[in-house]
Amino acid sequence: MDKKYELMMNEYGFNRVKALKDFTLITGEQINKGDLGGFVESEDCLSQEGLCWIMDEAYVEGEVSGNAVVKDDAKIYGTVSGNAIVEYDAIVEGTVSGNAIVRDNGFVGENATVTGSAVVQADQYITFGTVTTDILSTKDWASALYAELGIIPKNGKVILYKDVQSTDNPKNFKSLYKPSFLYEVGKTVEETDVDEDVMKVCGKGLHFTLQEIIENEQTGDTIIECEVAIEDILTVQYCIVRARKCKVLSAI
Repeated sequence: MDKKYELMMNEYGFNRVKALKDFTLITGEQINKGDLGGFVESEDCLSQEGLCWIMDEAYVEGEVSGNAVVKDDAKIYGTVSGNAIVEYDAIVEGTVSGNAIVRDNGFVGENATVTGSAVVQADQYITFGTVTTDILSTKDWASALYAELGIIPKNGKVILYKDVQSTDNPKNFKSLYKPSFLYEVGKTVEETDVDEDVMKVCGKGLHFTLQEIIENEQTGDTIIECEVAIEDILTVQYCIVRARKCKVLSAI
């Protein structure tokens, strides 16, 4: 088998791939003999077979094979194969295969698989199960809730938690970001000024996550338990659920 690349150690002691022949990537980009690619831990990280390649400042400790392309500042600690593309600042610790694309600040955890025609983008943080579709574009929030938080909706609703500040009224709690917005136990509260852009994790709306996540970085003095309907979710990213409204169940 003719090798398609060799390793070149740079002045900092890192291995960089160097093309030994011309070939065209599945992205349409042309690799010419002598071109320098990305960085690898060893030759085990990039197959000599297929059209797979590592470009730019991308770094691989895991394994890239098939016709997969890893580029920009992506980092691979798991496996990328098939016709998958991982780009920009994405991080893969699990498995990416098929025709999947992981881009932007997308993250694939070590116990997760992204395959088929899946797209992981923006700030998606995939840590559970297998993703085969473009969750954000299709607004498949039930799948997003499981993939990011490991929770399964019941009767179209989920229980989530929020970090808030107490008031003189034991049933009322203030938003940390909009103090005039109150969460009252037993009541349904709604934010009318919301950002409908599913790609924005920090857009306008009510933000929720898991209780254990809040406990690790809590800034308010109270955590409230809330019921959120799937139909009221605006986006799910970075283990955060942004929604229009919720029913406040109790203070923890």
